[in-house]
Amino acid sequence: MSQSEPNLTVVIPVHNAAPHLGACVESLLAQSYTDFELILVENGSSDDSRERCARYAAEHPGRIRTLTLDEASVSAARNAGIDNARGRFITFMDADDWAEKEFLAEFFRDPAPGPGTIVMQGILLDFSEAEPPGPNEAFFSYDDGALAIGDDPSAAVGQRFLQDGCSVCKLYHTETLRRLGIRFIEHLCSREDHLFFFTCISRMQSVVWRSGLYMHYMRRGRNTLSTRPMPACELVEAAERLDRFIPQLAERFGITDKTYLFALRQNLVRDTLLRAANNIRFGDRRSVLGAIAARPELFGAETYAPRWHPLLKRPLLDRILKGRECRTLLYLRIALRRSSLRLRGRFNA
Repeated sequence: MSQSEPNLTVVIPVHNAAPHLGACVESLLAQSYTDFELILVENGSSDDSRERCARYAAEHPGRIRTLTLDEASVSAARNAGIDNARGRFITFMDADDWAEKEFLAEFFRDPAPGPGTIVMQGILLDFSEAEPPGPNEAFFSYDDGALAIGDDPSAAVGQRFLQDGCSVCKLYHTETLRRLGIRFIEHLCSREDHLFFFTCISRMQSVVWRSGLYMHYMRRGRNTLSTRPMPACELVEAAERLDRFIPQLAERFGITDKTYLFALRQNLVRDTLLRAANNIRFGDRRSVLGAIAARPELFGAETYAPRWHPLLKRPLLDRILKGRECRTLLYLRIALRRSSLRLRGRFNA
């Protein structure tokens, strides 16, 4: 590896990750592919993560560098990694996960990546440290393949890659990100990684899929990076941004499968808006309910009245959802749900 210009930069945001950072870093030091640098971006930890990062950098000069941010923002940490990367390519990893030794090499198999290409590989859900432990399973997995602008779009539908907005297991060309000004949106608390991916894929010429499953996404309960609350207004913004992207990407890749595109909107937009509804505050209700009311097709009647007779609920509620009463109906439902959760002791007001 050239110390000044490695082929790859791996960026790891580190926030209160002391218990798991060692396994993560050691798994990268054991990689069969060695032409890379590792940037540990410590951001606002209250444990000894900063000291651990400094120790790793001292023990592996030329291989590991550290950056320090005062704020606990995973997006700011990733953006700092983009700004400071020396590698021709860049990828991201979470500090509480680990990778098998072929993980980095998998990115650089034929066909070789280029400036206008995103390379993606699968993610393995690892339940070995869960309570109780369970068998591992694929979160996302791909067949080897590639898709360029103008190709048969059936591959895009078959691989279902637009659902995979995880920041990890993707390879980008560093200078292309900088030249196009592609960044993680720092003020968003959710879906910022998916929006980053959508922005990238909307500007790139091709995507390459690798069949390897070498990244272990550890399921221990609480994610060490997910410490911020999720304001409803930010979730609404994320959902609306995603909803604008989906038709753009469909047009770019020639995807006309309406069933697939509707399922994609349900998976991303609907679920994000439901999370916003469950985090709603008085000042957010107009934006949250307005965003939901604007998309009645994503919110079937069963969402609001699952116990009603099917002959009554769908025609009645579908009509209401298109009328002025929609916001009142939704607000009453959400208020009832919040009250129910409070009574069960499952809601933090």
